[in-house]
Amino acid sequence: MLNLTWAAAVAVTASAMVPPAQAPTPPPAPDDERPLTRIVQNLGRDLRDFPSIDTVIVLGAGGAAATIAGRSDHRVNRWTLDHAAPSFTAIGRVGGDGWTQGGIALGTWALGQATGHRLTAHVGSDLIRAQMLNAVTTLGLKIVVDRQRPSGGSHAFPSGHTSAAFASAGVVHGHFGWKAGVPAYAAASFVGWTRVRDRMHWVSDVVFGAALGLAAARTVTAGHRTRSWTVTPVVTTDGVGLWVTRAGRPQSRTRSSGAR
Repeated sequence: MLNLTWAAAVAVTASAMVPPAQAPTPPPAPDDERPLTRIVQNLGRDLRDFPSIDTVIVLGAGGAAATIAGRSDHRVNRWTLDHAAPSFTAIGRVGGDGWTQGGIALGTWALGQATGHRLTAHVGSDLIRAQMLNAVTTLGLKIVVDRQRPSGGSHAFPSGHTSAAFASAGVVHGHFGWKAGVPAYAAASFVGWTRVRDRMHWVSDVVFGAALGLAAARTVTAGHRTRSWTVTPVVTTDGVGLWVTRAGRPQSRTRSSGAR
């Protein structure tokens, strides 16, 4: 499974392009105001833009983190068997569902259209595009990898609930910065935790799902993200570190975690 994680990361980032630059959000383009009538054209454009250096970094870090997390997959699964899942995990099961996330995206766009608020409509359009791109890439990997779930089902890797939640969180972060991004990522992380807690996914499924959703969001919002710090986990020779970037100027700051 560890080799499959790396293979998945490589497969979806094979033809890397130049990373997109960060910039303040501009007024929405005409295509962004028509995410439903141009859904096929937008998806084709996003699939074309998905392979990039930015995607390589995000999915490479996600693949490394999933590989490390995979060491605890069975240990965590044994723990979930010994402890009954709390009832509130249903929040993550419903909230992270692709149809729920898609409905939120559609509702956001419709609200912006109805009120004439172009930024709301633009964010909603990006949410729709991110969910479409995420659904295609996640489903493709599920079919190719076909990993068995802890509960015995199929198509565990990567976690679709987690990738959908992180795709939405990434769009929110891309438009509004860390003040909005932190609670959005916290909610997405909760979704991932509930999937492990309900024995629907291994920890490594959730970790890579988060990276895949984030990569989809960053592809869609490329070129009009806010000027904000981005922190990406990386693996170093001494352990785990952080890759910190702002407006395309990277700075590295590593900290040994003891995980080697």
